[in-house]
Amino acid sequence: MREPDARASGPHRIALFTNKMDAGGVQRAVVSLAREFVQRGHAVELLLASARGEMLAQLPREVRVRELSAHWPLAVRPLFALPGDARWLAPGWLATMQPRALRSLGPLCAYLRRDAPDALLATPMTCALTALWAAHLAQSPVRIVAREANTLSQQIAQRRQLFTAQLPALARTWYPRAAGIVAVSDGVAEDLARLTGLPRERITTIHNPLDVARIRALALEPPSEPWLLETNGPPVIVAAGRLMPAKDFGMLLRAFALVRARRSARLVILGRGPERLRLAWQARRLGVAADVRLAGYAENPFAYMARARVFALSSRYEGLANVLREALACGCSIVATDCPSGTAEVLRNGALGRLVPVGDARAMASALLAALDEPLSREAISARIESVSGGDPASHYLELLLAGGSA
Repeated sequence: MREPDARASGPHRIALFTNKMDAGGVQRAVVSLAREFVQRGHAVELLLASARGEMLAQLPREVRVRELSAHWPLAVRPLFALPGDARWLAPGWLATMQPRALRSLGPLCAYLRRDAPDALLATPMTCALTALWAAHLAQSPVRIVAREANTLSQQIAQRRQLFTAQLPALARTWYPRAAGIVAVSDGVAEDLARLTGLPRERITTIHNPLDVARIRALALEPPSEPWLLETNGPPVIVAAGRLMPAKDFGMLLRAFALVRARRSARLVILGRGPERLRLAWQARRLGVAADVRLAGYAENPFAYMARARVFALSSRYEGLANVLREALACGCSIVATDCPSGTAEVLRNGALGRLVPVGDARAMASALLAALDEPLSREAISARIESVSGGDPASHYLELLLAGGSA
């Protein structure tokens, strides 16, 4: 990548590159950054390996969306022009069924040659590597910032895939070419530095952007869940996330069954994913199906959070757990697993919510019972909202992307 230069102030063309726009933490961050960049007068293009997903509807209308995808075998042909340390990647990527970002390599090369944006932000790591390879092949001077949103060591351990295990070596070779490397939490940054050997000072921690005023306004809208509109009904616990093993909603269901053995309560889980049928079956097996709602995708989860007695997070690992920051903005009482890497960081080591060990259903149940029985005071709610109200992540991103240009 080119060296930082002193550029004239004014609007710039900024590209954001990711896989798709299904509901998730990466996608929410992309939407928030796109919104912030547009508000500051920059021209923003969203580059996608697959132009689908619920979050597309939340983009500002000024954002231009492009799908960059080629069909096999054209998708892998550019790889063979790369140096050997990346060229061997093709069979591994194909074998692990992760072709989305790779399919964009050829079209991304063409885009960089033809359209020449001022800067490009790529997330997650597969997209960042693809962007760096495309810039190398296209001989493009574009400034690329790589954003890491998850704890890489945990991804490798959980997925147990040959390709995923090679990511640290690839990042060690190619990330030094990036204009900036961003991690969403200190834990993610330290994990990335340890696995890749990259200098820790080379990695900038920037928390995800959070529009607290917008969240508070949306929280006032009525949710579509009748349980949360009942004035005299049992208290409701809300959880949210993709229904996949990393979120460990199975442990949350076991904890909820222990809670229900002690008192009346209900559980609403927001999100879609491959584990939906298994979780529905588990709720029936535990005898709590009547008090559990797998509510699917919610366009406005804040209306749910604001009316929940407790917000629960049961993840085995996270990057920053931005959903906890959103719950704090809604004034929620929180119970979360103390997982790598972001939950303790967000909750200030337990000052803003209860932390329990990963995978421990009994500890989760005890913490949920305590939270249900001890509603937050107005002062505690205000402290939670205040904790996420400061900072300007978008400006930090623009400093890395534009290197002296106007933010």
